[in-house]
Amino acid sequence: MNLEGTWNLEVSTPFGKHPATLVLARGGDGSLTGNIDSRLGNAPLRDISAADGDSFDATVALDFQGRNYEASIGGRAAGDQLDGTIKVKLPIAPPIKFTGTRAG
Repeated sequence: MNLEGTWNLEVSTPFGKHPATLVLARGGDGSLTGNIDSRLGNAPLRDISAADGDSFDATVALDFQGRNYEASIGGRAAGDQLDGTIKVKLPIAPPIKFTGTRAG
């Protein structure tokens, strides 16, 4: 699977660009597991689906200024490059784009 590994992300928010780290791994049962570490903390990915070996969709709960927000996250890998979007589940929240490169 092209997605597995550690990814160094650059997340483009309305407040500027911020670094984050995404880790995707294959669990013992063959399912995809993962977590994202950003300035908002370290959060596990839930409900991960991978339609093919190069793309994924998941849900994550993020804490921002003392409030918990649900977000969907999805991305597609092309070699050692990753592009995707984070969409906070609020009506007024714009999609947040990210790019990344495989670490190491």
